[in-house]
Amino acid sequence: MPKFLSIIFLICFSFSSMASHVMGGDLTWSCDGSGNYVFELVFYRDCNGAEVNIIAEQLRVWNHPTLTTIQMPFVSREDISPSCSPVAGSPPMLLCGTGSAGGNGIGAIEKVIYRSASISISGTPPVQGWVFTYENFSRSQSLSNITNPASYGMTLAAKMYSIPGGGSGCVDSSPTFLQEPSFVSCNGEPYAYNMNAVDPDLDSLYIDFDIPYDHFPAQTAYDPPNSPEPVPFEAGFSFSSPTPDASLSPLSIPAQINNANGELTFLSTMSGNFNVKVLVKSFRQGVLIAEVEREMQLVVLPCAGNNQPPVINAPFSGNSFDTIIEAGALVDFTLTANDFDLLQDGSAQTLFLTASGPMFGAGFVSATGCNITPCATLNTNIPVSGQQTVGVDFSWQTSCDHLVNQYGVVADMIPYTFVFKVQDDYCQVPKVSYATVTINVLNPGVIPATDITCIQTDASDQITINWNEVTDPFGTFAGYELYSISGGLLATFPSITTTQYSFNPGGAEDFYISVRSGCNGLVTKNTDTISNIWLNLSNPVNGTAILQWNKPKPSPLTTYNDDYLIYRENIPGIWTLIDSVPYAVPYYKDTIDVCDAFLSYKIELPNGSCVFSSNQLGDNFEDMLTPSIPNILSVGFDSTSNDLLLVWNQNNQSDTYGYVIYTYDASGFLSELDTVWGIMDTTFTYPILTSGGPYFYSVAAFDSCYTVATPVTFQTSAKADINGTINLSSNVKMCEQETELNWTSYFGQSIIEYQIWTLNNGVWNPVATTPDTFATVASLSGESYKVMVQAILTNGHTAFSNPITYVVPIPQQPSYHYFKLATVKNGEIELHDYIDQSVGISEIIFEKQSDDLSYYQLDQVPALSDNVMYIDQGASPDYSPWTYRARYIDSCGNTGTTTQEVTTIFLTGSANEMDMVNTINWTPYLGFDGAIVEYRIFRSVDGVFDPTPIAVVPDGTYSYVDYAYGIQTNGKMCYRVDAVEAFNFYSFSEVSSSNDLCLIYKPFIYVPNAFTPGGLNPVFMPVLTNADPLHYEFIVFSRWGERIFETTDLNDGWDGIIKSTGSMATNDVYLYMVTFTDGSGSVVSKRGFVSLIK
Repeated sequence: MPKFLSIIFLICFSFSSMASHVMGGDLTWSCDGSGNYVFELVFYRDCNGAEVNIIAEQLRVWNHPTLTTIQMPFVSREDISPSCSPVAGSPPMLLCGTGSAGGNGIGAIEKVIYRSASISISGTPPVQGWVFTYENFSRSQSLSNITNPASYGMTLAAKMYSIPGGGSGCVDSSPTFLQEPSFVSCNGEPYAYNMNAVDPDLDSLYIDFDIPYDHFPAQTAYDPPNSPEPVPFEAGFSFSSPTPDASLSPLSIPAQINNANGELTFLSTMSGNFNVKVLVKSFRQGVLIAEVEREMQLVVLPCAGNNQPPVINAPFSGNSFDTIIEAGALVDFTLTANDFDLLQDGSAQTLFLTASGPMFGAGFVSATGCNITPCATLNTNIPVSGQQTVGVDFSWQTSCDHLVNQYGVVADMIPYTFVFKVQDDYCQVPKVSYATVTINVLNPGVIPATDITCIQTDASDQITINWNEVTDPFGTFAGYELYSISGGLLATFPSITTTQYSFNPGGAEDFYISVRSGCNGLVTKNTDTISNIWLNLSNPVNGTAILQWNKPKPSPLTTYNDDYLIYRENIPGIWTLIDSVPYAVPYYKDTIDVCDAFLSYKIELPNGSCVFSSNQLGDNFEDMLTPSIPNILSVGFDSTSNDLLLVWNQNNQSDTYGYVIYTYDASGFLSELDTVWGIMDTTFTYPILTSGGPYFYSVAAFDSCYTVATPVTFQTSAKADINGTINLSSNVKMCEQETELNWTSYFGQSIIEYQIWTLNNGVWNPVATTPDTFATVASLSGESYKVMVQAILTNGHTAFSNPITYVVPIPQQPSYHYFKLATVKNGEIELHDYIDQSVGISEIIFEKQSDDLSYYQLDQVPALSDNVMYIDQGASPDYSPWTYRARYIDSCGNTGTTTQEVTTIFLTGSANEMDMVNTINWTPYLGFDGAIVEYRIFRSVDGVFDPTPIAVVPDGTYSYVDYAYGIQTNGKMCYRVDAVEAFNFYSFSEVSSSNDLCLIYKPFIYVPNAFTPGGLNPVFMPVLTNADPLHYEFIVFSRWGERIFETTDLNDGWDGIIKSTGSMATNDVYLYMVTFTDGSGSVVSKRGFVSLIK
């Protein structure tokens, strides 16, 4: 068996040989009694690592304007390795040895202390506090919960904050740790350790896990997490969960810390080294005043054997380590512990008991030596030892002083913590148990604060402060004390039944009542601070009184009335409630409504049956203010009488006598229209033309007081903002059977919407709603309507427009519609329609007959007058006669009946070219209302019509033969026939022209083949008929192609002279070319040869 144990021992400690030296530490300070500070750095060293500095360390100081460093000289070093009793078969006891790497295994730990000299620190810490840091570059590389731990150092910090009312110098010691860390524990066994963090000044502590930081030697500012930076945790670990949980190692219980007493517990089934950092915050009356830290490297080993920790027996009933006692009571108990496990050689274990706590006396056996005597004592000095069982007797005579800290603050109850540590001597890792005994010292019979119910002020400015009587079930009442914030203690009242006090403060004061009770009457419970209501009255000599006062409290109690009540005294002894204002509004302006009087004021605030009342102030006041400016609520027309109705608000000045109505006069100025008497008479009605609007009005109010002007007049307010009526107009759209309504906006008020009302059977009904100033309503032809528009105003009122009445007409048909003419002009067909346009005809539809005798629409032409003309550009007059008709569109878009049909004249013919006898034929014109008087036949020679007809034939004759022999022409002869209407039913007549008929004659040309200049045939020229002389050219060429003669004159020929030289041409054969156009416009050319013979 011994051989086996030694193997286990070697396995347990083989992995730690290269560990670095930092295992944790803490930094605290204390006051030395002279106003100076003493700082203490506790450094925990792994004895298996590097050596420490035994000269001095240095703190860096942050946020102080002058102090930057503090020297910390070396004080002492102590081997705090777990002590045990080595026996046969057990590992040796852990020891630090000497020098670097002098330890003999993990758990060999040394405590090193550095302490500053007594130093003075000037000034007051800023909001972020003074920060003191110690830095070490080396963490243990064997840490299991930190990533790459050898790469990071450690920073310990302590923070000192400003203490309200603390004064200068050292007035508060930091929290401190009375129990050294318990570094080593066993795998799979519960770990429980209480560091016994205490505050020497009895300030409240809050203890929790904190973030471990790297060192930051190169940084010039303390600004975590930037400088220093947090060290990184391995996956599954964090600063608030620094030991394994079940997800990392089955059955493990993660670390937890008691925020009140600092007890740290966990269970790890994983061996390793775990960095844990704890932050202790100190609070005084809820204000953070200090922070200190402790950092620890907790080692979990796979321990050999089956050793269990000692069992500490609870000293109080109910198996409890906590108790509550009243101050002045004696607390005594016996604390015992048992451990019946054996050492490796079978011998009984020895238990060692130690204790810590701020209230233990000197040497643990004296009732003196603690901060507040009497001190707690043990029956013997410690440590106390015993085989398998160990015990100690505890005794503490409490007193009322244990409820008062050194700053005189008395508490209702203060918890005092005592930590007992019991350790066995099993090697190499002895088991340790901690018991945290909490004794809550209770202040007996503390009476809660009373309430100031109200403060009343009489006519002589004497105030009476009233409060509720307290109950005293324990007989601990010691008296009432009345204080003012500015004057301090004003009076004391030993009798519990005294509940009021009267005196003259001369102004507003803040008061509170203290109830003294509890232990020796040291406890005071204060009421809220309450002020008497002090009224200030100002007379600005403008017809108002200005009242201002203070609030009893910044925020009202729930029992207070919601409003202040404002009273005024006009007749002595008669106070009248004139108004109220919310609690948050401690001021009021009273408008004087009596012409001249001495007026007094006071303020009251009910609080249940007790009423706060202010002082009473008065002065001579005159009603110098005119009434308030009226507010016109609406102006419009009465829907029943059609009279104008003006409505305004009742004036809030009680002495208002009446109102003056104003409107614009002919010059555009507001002038007085009428007067309305009586404050409550707020309407004005009078007849007015409904069609003359919009109308605009204003109102002014006048009161009972006279002005000093001459002549004397009533005081009159300024005029109200002008309001104007809605002016409604209509546009009846007969064809659409609807009416367009338009109206002016209501003037002077914002509107929500407009409603349109119509009168049906004597009843007005709304028919539409719109936000616009226009609308379209349905209107039936032949019906009459009466309409009004109502404005819905945002002030809750309404106003009607002027009423309008209209009748919807019925569309009329034309009295006549006649297709007056279809005639050919310039190759196109002009169509003329005659209609009664006075009834609002909008358009004429011209229609044309197709080959199948049906009609199709050509176009719609606006009917701007009785005569409407349209040109059918798509028709071919030379093709056939064309038949037309017309219809109209009335003013409502309806299509009317058709006119008669009209048919154009179509002219045809033929020519006898030899005799020049032309025969023409035409179709009759159809559609004239009047008879056709005659047909006139016109002829055109060379493109020009003779205005005189060549013939006139009666109706019924539709052909004519023209003997045109001997008429010189260019080959084209044209004809036109006009039909002449007799005077018709419509008192006019028309003439319709046919198409132009042109007959073409073929040209005739004779050219001689020889000529004799100077002989019988001296000139060579072509002979032409039916040729256009304007498009003629005759050219003679030499046999070499040279132009020797040319002319465009039909009557000019070549006489043999060469034009370019003027000489006679020689006998020869010459080439000629004749070019001209015939009657149809076609170009005709003829070439040939001619012989010149002399």
